Amino acid sequence: MANTAESMLDKCRSYIGYKEGPDNDTIFGAWYPMNHQPWCAMFISYCAAKTDNADIIPKYASCAVGVDWFRDRGKFDSTPTVGAIVFYGAGGGEHTEIVESFTSSSITTIGGNTNNDGSANGDGVYRRVVSRSSSRIYGYGHPDYTEGSDMPKRVSVARKAADTLVAGAWEIVSFDTEFADGGAMHPADGASFIQGPAHYLVTASARISGLAEGTTIQTRFVEVNGAGAGVVQKAGPIQEHLVTSGDTFITQSRNGAYCDDGNRVQWHIQVATGTADGTLAFSD
Repeated sequence: MANTAESMLDKCRSYIGYKEGPDNDTIFGAWYPMNHQPWCAMFISYCAAKTDNADIIPKYASCAVGVDWFRDRGKFDSTPTVGAIVFYGAGGGEHTEIVESFTSSSITTIGGNTNNDGSANGDGVYRRVVSRSSSRIYGYGHPDYTEGSDMPKRVSVARKAADTLVAGAWEIVSFDTEFADGGAMHPADGASFIQGPAHYLVTASARISGLAEGTTIQTRFVEVNGAGAGVVQKAGPIQEHLVTSGDTFITQSRNGAYCDDGNRVQWHIQVATGTADGTLAFSD
């Protein structure tokens, strides 16, 4: 049995953009078999079966049945994890999707029979970002994925030399010191600190000087498809920081993220307002 979140998520991702035919006609309903019916749960069931995860994710057409299956096994709670099955609506019976990644404020999901607005009876398979505080979220079922390949990668890197932040441009933060490596996860290009495929947790901090009080600084974690200044493939949420008097200390975290195979994760900083350049510095 595969029993990995990676295999499940890869299969779900492969169907993003899939659209149903007339009267809920889908390959997922035909496989179940219960075609021409709402198919969000059948989409999850299909992907589980096709990735050898059917022993840890039930075959269900009713979302309420899925909730009961996880709850009966002590695998249901209110906290997201990568690869968890999220249930929506009263008793969890309205709609279901899979959690691709999450932050402290949102979950990124892949779901069938939905649309960009999160409909429980949409027209296809979509990736969506949902607020964790949404009243629609009933809870999460946690498949018993095998530890190992699904464990988040951790690497400890730092930069000791100062760098210039050019106003109005994203600066790729590079690192010149490595303290601990989570399995050769720090590529030699210096700018990247995780290479996929990998789940990861990250917290990055820096000290900014030379900018006027009230200036806005933006930060983001991105995935690029090559070394150094590779092309951005995925960009995480932008976090804004307001410059105070003297030096400004900034921190950004991203939890439950997944870096695709062949991509690398970087931290970018931008002086978003004003025309003055700043200095990016790090503590020894």
